[in-house]
Amino acid sequence: MTTFDLRHEGRTGIEMGLGVGPQVMQGWPYSDFATGWYVIGYSSEILPGEVKPARWFGRDLVVFRTEGGTLAVLDAHCPHMGAHLGRPGQFGGGVCGETLQCPWHGWCWDTEGRNASIPYRPEGPINARADQQHVRETDGIVVMWYDHDGSAPTYEWDGLPYVGDPADYYPIDCTVDGPHLAKPQFPFENSADPHHFQYVHGAGVDAVFDDYVVDGPRCTNTMSMAFGAGKAESWLTPNGPVDGFVDNFFWGASLGIARFRIDDLVCIHLPVLTPVDADHCIFFSTVTANKEPAALDDEPQGRSARFMRAQHWQIRNDFHIWQNMRYRVRPKFVGEAEQTRYAFIRRHFDQFYPNPVY
Repeated sequence: MTTFDLRHEGRTGIEMGLGVGPQVMQGWPYSDFATGWYVIGYSSEILPGEVKPARWFGRDLVVFRTEGGTLAVLDAHCPHMGAHLGRPGQFGGGVCGETLQCPWHGWCWDTEGRNASIPYRPEGPINARADQQHVRETDGIVVMWYDHDGSAPTYEWDGLPYVGDPADYYPIDCTVDGPHLAKPQFPFENSADPHHFQYVHGAGVDAVFDDYVVDGPRCTNTMSMAFGAGKAESWLTPNGPVDGFVDNFFWGASLGIARFRIDDLVCIHLPVLTPVDADHCIFFSTVTANKEPAALDDEPQGRSARFMRAQHWQIRNDFHIWQNMRYRVRPKFVGEAEQTRYAFIRRHFDQFYPNPVY
């Protein structure tokens, strides 16, 4: 996994939220985080028997995988006397079989947060539990549910929207960096913005917008674009400009994917921001592409490899905007089309917050 920020300091994506400085997103109208699934890391980052501290949504948490391979996320502090369950000591603490042991007194907690044993209590465990967070692993990506009312998940995430057989795609390539002053829905608002591609991403022309389609918490739309416009050739379009498509998929206001289709080349990008606190997020960029026809292994090659690298780089051009902006709840739009696009997607995201503003 590649990183773009020295503040990573050898930590995994799960641990990136530790130690955030003060800043505030100006103009942000919501009182809490949006309900939905959020990326908190990758399956490969935490092996059986490992435990890691984490901080998400302003809460100290502990992420661990049992010896049998079950992944779990609990409140970080032991319900007994408050020791941090993600900081094993020299002699105690850490994963014990299918439970997590407290480093202070050896109390063990199962993956649902229930007290499983107390070593010095002959009668067995007591009726106590640590708060459990709902977590899933899909396509090698770890997602955690957040609900401002504390409710259980109301929908599931489909995973990466492959075209054809997932075996035809390279393994996911991941970068993690931050914390950033940004909000989770910012990358997804790009789906309403066909005009920024020239000024932020160097495109030759604007995209052409297609209407949104909503199915419960899931929203999709497609943009068409002339890739390589204005150039006789490029690494992406060696035979000249190509008409291609960007399919956008959103789940709630917290997960979103852009799928690029250019002739026989397909690149899938999951660019997500997961909150550490009220204003700061860790950025997870997850990319894959379909394999080159002559590919013999899982090492990305050719245009697919370059497209995957380009997506990691291109999305970071947006951060210059987001980290220096003031969020306008009611922007000054030019024409009905621009206003309609933004009004639709922002109202769709609005429903996932505790204090709707639209």
